[in-house]
Amino acid sequence: MRRRLTFNPANAGNSFRALKRAIDLASFIAPTPIHLQGDETTEGEYIYLSTAIHKHLKKLYDSLRQGEPTLSRDKFQDFLEAVQGEIAPKLSEERYKFQKFLEVWWLRFGLDAEKPVHFHEKDLTKPLGNYFISSSHNTYLSGSQISGRSSAEAYRRVLRKSCRCIEIDVWDGDSPSPPADRSGSHSLSKSGIKRDHSRGPSGGSLHTAAAHFKETVEDKVEQARQMLGVEKHHSHSPRCSKTDLTAPESGSATGQAPGPSALADNLQSDRSSNRSRSLPRGEPIVMHGYTFTHPVGFREVCKAVREAAFETSCLPLIVSLEVHADQEQQEVMVQIMKEEWGNLLVDKPSEQCPTSRMPRLEELLNKILVKVKRAHPKPEAGGTSSTLSPYSLVVDDDATGSDEDRLGSSTPRKPKVPICESLGALAIHTHSEHFETFESPAARIPSHIFSISESKLLELHETKNKEMFDHNRHFFMRAYPNGYRFDSSNLDPSLFWRKGVQMVALNWQSCDEAMMLNEGMFSGEHGWVLKPPGYRSEDASTSQADAIPRRTLLLSIRVLAGQHLPHPESVGDKPKNFRPFVKCELHVEKPEERSGAFIEGGGRVREGEYKQKTVASKTDHPDFGTVASRTSSNLLEFRDIPVVEQLSFLR
Repeated sequence: MRRRLTFNPANAGNSFRALKRAIDLASFIAPTPIHLQGDETTEGEYIYLSTAIHKHLKKLYDSLRQGEPTLSRDKFQDFLEAVQGEIAPKLSEERYKFQKFLEVWWLRFGLDAEKPVHFHEKDLTKPLGNYFISSSHNTYLSGSQISGRSSAEAYRRVLRKSCRCIEIDVWDGDSPSPPADRSGSHSLSKSGIKRDHSRGPSGGSLHTAAAHFKETVEDKVEQARQMLGVEKHHSHSPRCSKTDLTAPESGSATGQAPGPSALADNLQSDRSSNRSRSLPRGEPIVMHGYTFTHPVGFREVCKAVREAAFETSCLPLIVSLEVHADQEQQEVMVQIMKEEWGNLLVDKPSEQCPTSRMPRLEELLNKILVKVKRAHPKPEAGGTSSTLSPYSLVVDDDATGSDEDRLGSSTPRKPKVPICESLGALAIHTHSEHFETFESPAARIPSHIFSISESKLLELHETKNKEMFDHNRHFFMRAYPNGYRFDSSNLDPSLFWRKGVQMVALNWQSCDEAMMLNEGMFSGEHGWVLKPPGYRSEDASTSQADAIPRRTLLLSIRVLAGQHLPHPESVGDKPKNFRPFVKCELHVEKPEERSGAFIEGGGRVREGEYKQKTVASKTDHPDFGTVASRTSSNLLEFRDIPVVEQLSFLR
């Protein structure tokens, strides 16, 4: 259970209400059949309530009716508002029997917790920078950052979960007609730029690149673990934290990055399957460079994006390109994107949506935006011999910064990649810009996006706290995990959301604390959440400290019962060892976040400072109300907790 906490019904999301509905919803699935009649939009259904759950709900109903034969509308409405946190619920009948009480609660105030917000309830009129955006890092990976498999299916999965900013790392594929000598042959492309046919990591040279990197892997993995300060396997939630949401990689069932020998064995065993995947010659590929990850074709990824981009949300999708391909392959990228995405792709400015301002969300429904570096104009004819070509002036900073974080300064890597004019021209409303200072002219261009690593953002928090917050009220910023997170762990997104960062890119292949917070932020919101007042471009606030006043939270959660709880792997075939309990944690703003002081633990997600748990039960159908003891209650209370509305989370 993960929900944002908000107290003002006028604020976007009404998430406190959603929190209450989610808590309510958790009470309803069980084994005694009760038939719900349904309404004009549903055919009715059976829900199943265990004996324990049925007992608690009947006891609640009896207490609400206060001795009367049935429950009155006024008392039912008081309960929904005062206890469940519903906003002005409308009830149509004067009296409610127990069966009808369950029907109304389930159909109208239970399932709603899982339903997305209707667009007529969502404010789409603000500029894009006024929203938080559900974002993915290295979207193509299905496992670890070193040995995971690149997959087009990974894009379908995150898009169907309403992720609205995905990442594609693009590299050169094999040449249409491989030259006789691949050791250093060169030719001129159509643009006159010298082209190196060796190209670095491609479909055919993947294993060579992997072998070259093998010598450094073990040291880098150990270095990463030391920097993270974690042991080889650490989890507060054994069945969830650091768990791959897709099928585990061979030799990596625990989700941990294997050592170099295991990686080499995996590489050898997968060669035959790689050959059968038949990556198209002459087209770019998608993969994690300088690692043992397996590639997928760029066209295949674009097809997957087209198929799933707007299945669950019509709000715009941002495709963040990390470009490692040469100019000739970049031209092929442009052709593929236009062919596969058609009129979904924003490929030129429009009069209705000029580049002189940031577009409003409602202006880009069902559109795909490309985020990439822009190319500078070509030099005029007759320029001096010292004039640099546009290709030597413009490189994709996203494609180099994360690599440097990941590999370290001693690892050989390809030179920075220049961006061709046709690809850069697709960056209409979202163009990548290298961060220098917040005072630079580039920092005032409406379409710019600064992509900054978590460690650099923490430095800016201490040195440019107010400047960063002011920038993020008006313009885009994207945070991404440090490169040493080989195990696909994540940064704490809530820390950076409270800095106003719109896109906090997470490794979706890990079901960890950070992804739980991300789910809480964007649940039911179609991937875009309106920032709270104080964080928007129209506001006068100049810092995180004065953007939103703190409120004092009093939250009580009563846990009644559960059923059909899955046994964790640690229990095995001994269910008697299963001792389930419910734990709730609050993730809230810390004082140093407002003051710009050093943040202990950096960007790592930690357990909530405030936490409560029930007494443990002894069955997969627990009755927490019965097993509550003098020292441990089924009532979880958080009293007088200072929180920032809409940017505090219950997990």
